[in-house]
Parts: sequence; C-alpha cells; structure tokens
Amino acid sequence: MAATDIAGHTLEQERLAALHGYEVLDTPAESDFDDIVALAAQLCDKPIAMISLLDENRQWFKARIGVDRCESARQGSICTYAMHGDGLLQIPDARDDPRFAGGATVTGPPYIRFYAGAPLITPQGRPLGTLCVAAPEPGALTAAQQRGLLALARHVVNHLELRKYARERHDIQVRLRDAERIKDEFIARVNHELRTPLTSIHGYLEMLGDPALPSDARDGFLQRVQRNSDRLLSVVDDMLLAAQVSAGSRDFVRTPADLAALARAAVAGNRPLAEAKGLTMVAEAEEPVFADVDAGRMGQALERLILNAVKFTERGTITVTATERAGTAVLRVRDTGIGISRQDQFRVLAPFRRAADAERAEVPGIGLGLSIVKAIAEGHDGTVRIESTPGEGSTVAIEVPLAGPYPPG
Repeated sequence: MAATDIAGHTLEQERLAALHGYEVLDTPAESDFDDIVALAAQLCDKPIAMISLLDENRQWFKARIGVDRCESARQGSICTYAMHGDGLLQIPDARDDPRFAGGATVTGPPYIRFYAGAPLITPQGRPLGTLCVAAPEPGALTAAQQRGLLALARHVVNHLELRKYARERHDIQVRLRDAERIKDEFIARVNHELRTPLTSIHGYLEMLGDPALPSDARDGFLQRVQRNSDRLLSVVDDMLLAAQVSAGSRDFVRTPADLAALARAAVAGNRPLAEAKGLTMVAEAEEPVFADVDAGRMGQALERLILNAVKFTERGTITVTATERAGTAVLRVRDTGIGISRQDQFRVLAPFRRAADAERAEVPGIGLGLSIVKAIAEGHDGTVRIESTPGEGSTVAIEVPLAGPYPPG
C-alpha cells in the first residue's frame, strides 16, 4: 500500500472513530436537530434539508425534511465530497456536474438538481458529514444564506459536543458513585479483617500474662495468636500486592519460563497446607509449557489461586495443571469446594468483591485474591477464566500467550 493510501486510510479511521465517539448514529429523532434542519430549509428557501452523517458505507440522516428515507448509500453521494471541503459546497445544477450527474439521487428520487452542503467539522478537525439543503430545480444561495448555513452547521457540531460532554459527565458521576461504594465496602471489610484478629490477639496476650496459666493452655493460646498473626499478615500482603500490580503500576520482567515447573513448585510448597486440612493436592504438569512471563508475579498469581482453593474446599482434591491450548499457555487450578455461582463469576474478579456463598459461609478474606490474579494475567496480555458449579467445585485458569519452543539448556 502506497504511503498516500496508508495516510488516507489512517485519516478515515480517525474520522470514523470521532463519529462513533458521539454515539449518535441510529438514535431517535431529537427536537434540537429537527429545529436546525427546519431553520436551514427556511433560511435557504429549499424543500429538502438534512443532517447527514457518513459512516463506513452509508449516509445516515439524524434529521431531515423533504425526504422519506433515513439513510442511503455513501458511495457516490454528494455529501461525501461536501464534508471534505474547506467551506460550503454549492452545486447549481447537479445534471451539469460530471461528478454527480449519474448519481442515484440525481437520476432518481428526490431528483436533486440544486445542492448546498456545509461540512460538520469537530473541534479536532474531523469531518462527520454535512448540513445540506437541496431542491429538484437548479438554484443558488445568496451570500447571507451561505453564511447562515455554515453557522447552523457549527451549531450541529456544538449540539453533538454538548451531548458527548453530558454523557461523559454522567459516566464520571457513575464511576465516582461506584468508587465511593467500593471505598465504603473496603473500609468495612478491612476494618473487620484487621480488627477481628487483632482483638483476638489482644485478648490472648492478656491471658498469657497470667503467671498462673497452665502450660498446656499457654501453648494453645500461643497457637491461636500465631494463627491470627498469620491472618493479619495475609491481609497486609494481599493489600500490598494489589497495589503493586494495579493498572498503571505494573513492572513485569518477562522472560521465557516453564509454567509446568512453576505449577509443580507451587504444589510442593502448598501441599502441607492442604494436607493439614485433610485435602489432597496434586500437580498434573509433566510436559514443559513455555511462556514469556515474570515468573515471580505469575507464581504469586498461582499461589493465590491455590490458597483460594484450599480456603473454600472442605474435602477432596485440588489439582494444578499446566497445558498448551490453541496458542496459549494455561495454568489451571481445579478444586472440589463450594463453587461460585454464575452471577458471581464476573463479580469476584473485581477488588473487594466476594461471592455470596463465601459471605454466607463466613470464610475470612477481603476479596482481593482473584483481582490480583486478574491484574497479573492482564499484565501478561492474558485473561482469567472461571468455570464453576455451586457445591461441586471451581476451575480457575490463567491463559497467557504461548512462547517458544526454546532449546534445552
């Protein structure tokens, strides 16, 4: 493709992006735009007036007078020429213009002879279409009418900008309300997850200060202090890690790594934790599966999937696998735990969101584990997928682009 063709294609893509950004195509009629075409028709004393917006293959009329159709083909349309002009395009008689004499709207209804179109130009210089007037007989606009049509075209763009601004402001308000709600949930959850073990530790430490406390009771209290300290440390670790891998703060050093080896190491490191709960943990990852990853971060993601599986599984087996599938490397953790309902499977990937079943079961946690996994996966151009049936267990998979093959050694 020639350089000029590439530049033209890029400009057209930017133009279409600007048009679609206004979210106006195929919307219902609106009085603000209807009033503008009515004014244009009256000002120019022409029976036809339209706000014509041009997308990839058609011109769509946001407002119109004197025509029945709400859209027509873009190819060969007069508005396609008019929107790229520096100013008003005026055609006294389309039959005498070789560019348009054979056009469908000239040789057929509405049998346009006269046409005048003012381009609709965004503040960034992107043409969207035209505000045009037309008639089935030849004609011309006075200088005052030309200035008026150009002014009305600017009003069309101003209305589109105001609509876009109002929509963006509404979206910002929605996000702010969501952020406020998440903040309140975060404060409540962290307060509970920190205060509960701290209160327990404080109470046990007071009792440990009693010199008459029997040694066997002292040992039991120390174990409880240790468990609650571990719980506090886990909460703090998750909060720090969530901040480190949040959008905009990712700094992953990606090198070729065998995810199968990563899976085996994670199972070996966490098997004692599973066995202490009476669970079986196995790795099904014999063949190498190479991907360009930050092995430390990917290990942290896998660790959280395994800890989640242990936390939400009372009996059965936790299986960790590493496989290749359709050009992707897949780390998968499967458990036989309480499961995640379909409506919660998207929710739990957001920070501080927990499944309803986890809340009912009062399983400790602040809802950061899976959001951390998601952030790490996305930092590797990957995704997280959840397959689960409540009461039967869950399978959570990290999918990242497959790399290699790499030579041995």
